[in-house]
Amino acid sequence: MKILFRFLFLVALTDAFSPIISKKISPEFSPLKSTANSFGSSESSNTTIEPNSEISNQWELDVYSRPVLGKDGKKLWELLICDSYGNFKHVETIPSNMVNSREVRKILERVIESAPVKPQIIRFFRNAMFSMINIALSEIDVNVKPCRTTYALYNWLENREKNVYQKMEGYNPTMSKGNFFDIRTPSKLPDALRGEKYAFVALPVSEFRKNGSIDNENIGLGRLCPIDSSIPDDSSIQGLAVFTKRAVPLASWLSGLELAFMKADLKQRNLIMECGINTQYLVARVSDEQRAEAQNFESGKKLLNGLHFLAVKDNPDDPDVAGFWLL
Repeated sequence: MKILFRFLFLVALTDAFSPIISKKISPEFSPLKSTANSFGSSESSNTTIEPNSEISNQWELDVYSRPVLGKDGKKLWELLICDSYGNFKHVETIPSNMVNSREVRKILERVIESAPVKPQIIRFFRNAMFSMINIALSEIDVNVKPCRTTYALYNWLENREKNVYQKMEGYNPTMSKGNFFDIRTPSKLPDALRGEKYAFVALPVSEFRKNGSIDNENIGLGRLCPIDSSIPDDSSIQGLAVFTKRAVPLASWLSGLELAFMKADLKQRNLIMECGINTQYLVARVSDEQRAEAQNFESGKKLLNGLHFLAVKDNPDDPDVAGFWLL
């Protein structure tokens, strides 16, 4: 389906330098398994599936210690696995002396074997566990993508922090980890992938809701993140549109990077692209004339809890996009 992306342009053009497969699951699949363990109210192994829900073949994974100490004084370690819709979830406690790639792989293989939809992609964000998770996944037939776009997993972790860990005996809030990422100095974009022009733009939230004009069928090589249902339809999502004659190659390159977010660094006057777990690219410089628009871009993101987008097109008049990422 073709669509004309009608952006609200905030500034004049400025010179610059895999589909998801899902399956609907009937109620009889949920839950699959639940057992108790020595950490009080926490489950040692539990798989749940939302009734009458769609399960994605794109999964998200995390293994790390939680802010809970057991009766033996050792940290609670968990493996969390969910699909990108957050409808399929598996949590399993791992004894601290068994936290290794072999154990993670063994558990994951068991979960995949019993899952109603097998994963084709598994994403993880935890840089501190990169080597162990990477080794664990290396012998499993999936596409592994370290990145920061594990939205369903973030929501699940936040929910468990508020509603599970705090109610457990041995909970210690000082053990909560506030920052997962190791961000480095930005690199320059490859010359062949730079856009000729870009513009700060905006789209209403209603375009992404039911009966809206933007969905997974018309975003090219991009990806849409979930939108909080409490955000009003008439809210404006700030974005960046990049126009280039090499739109398709640029979109193809971006689709393999696991784009995390865009940001305008007003102090350094740089437009930055964040990718993967800890990669940064310098997209363009922010001129004096653009400072107000860049500030509006960042302010708009803050109002919507970081929600924004990146669009890649041949030119402003092209009715289609080569790639569109809601971030």
